[in-house]
Amino acid sequence: MIERIREYDEVPVRYKARLSLRMDAVAGRLYVDMRGLLTARLLALSSHAAVTKWIRDWIAEVPRSKVSAFDKQLIVRLLY
Repeated sequence: MIERIREYDEVPVRYKARLSLRMDAVAGRLYVDMRGLLTARLLALSSHAAVTKWIRDWIAEVPRSKVSAFDKQLIVRLLY
């Protein structure tokens, strides 16, 4: 599986959908799904420029959204 992910020259649409932020209906705020973090870490194994750029853009986008400070730190800690 990792070898196949490393060969991606762009992020597949199915992974982009997994990395979208989710809405917590009880708290009324966005959150990062743990499956999305795992997907991002796996995609970060790719050495193709388009994939790494997409991951960097996603990492930069998440803190600008209204996610909790915990989620922001989790992304920084796990992906850097």
